[in-house]
Amino acid sequence: MIHRSITTKIADNLYCLGPEEMPTYLLDGEVPTMFDAGISVLGEHYATEVRNILGARPLHYLFLSHVHFDHCGSTGYLRQVYPDVTICASSISAEIISKPSALKLIGKLSAVPGMTEAQKFKTFTIDRIIEDGDSIDLHENGVLRAVATPGHTRDMTSFYLPQLRTLIPSEAAGVPAGNGHIYSEFLVDYEAYFSSINRLANLDFERILCAHRCFYDGEDAAGYFEDAIDQTIGFKDRIAELLAEYPNNHETVGRIIKAEEYEEVPEPKLPEPAYDLNLAAKINAVSRLLGIAPN
Repeated sequence: MIHRSITTKIADNLYCLGPEEMPTYLLDGEVPTMFDAGISVLGEHYATEVRNILGARPLHYLFLSHVHFDHCGSTGYLRQVYPDVTICASSISAEIISKPSALKLIGKLSAVPGMTEAQKFKTFTIDRIIEDGDSIDLHENGVLRAVATPGHTRDMTSFYLPQLRTLIPSEAAGVPAGNGHIYSEFLVDYEAYFSSINRLANLDFERILCAHRCFYDGEDAAGYFEDAIDQTIGFKDRIAELLAEYPNNHETVGRIIKAEEYEEVPEPKLPEPAYDLNLAAKINAVSRLLGIAPN
């Protein structure tokens, strides 16, 4: 089935913390573990949902797939609530988050009019570096495997729970729009993204916890990657077709793609400024693939 990513119990010990557009996931057990930290303005929401499940027990791990503002935004706040939590991410994520310019950008993108002090982005550091193939013992929930899946970003890491047959790919496998369409998310490198999505497709899973809007199980989980791969190829080919038709005019290419892909998608959907930035990055990625100088 395809499920909306609202606050709900997914399976034994496994929870979606919602809301639909910016969900995070919690795996309860002897070592309670959270996956991604959404946006800063929702930090209090995530913390409340975690407390509702854990009670007075501490959060042990927080795994970050990458350090875009909508995936790491509440990390600093959650550190205040759970000071002993171990924040885990790749060495590339740690490198990025150590740069003042990156922190400034995350803070800027996180800003919402009228936000409280608690809702503002707070800086943080990575406690434990995880790299491709690393395994982390989650006791009765088995091991967690880190899978490097670059393409959306340089630092993208997906998380795989073999014992639970659960895959948490973040945006390495696209973002479902909720109407059958899957946004292809190759922001930095098309070939790396395509390799990553095929690598994930070969894992043994029965459940996919996506970064936005939906999570999948059963037959829909089994068919997700076939759809995502087909749509990734089709999207890349459509951009290439338009680049050939409108050489050196990325603005026109973007306007046509946006009309075809974004304007027909039902709410809730990615905020328009974020969509525009991502689309420009994807057009540039295809330009590089074709040997065309990016705009």
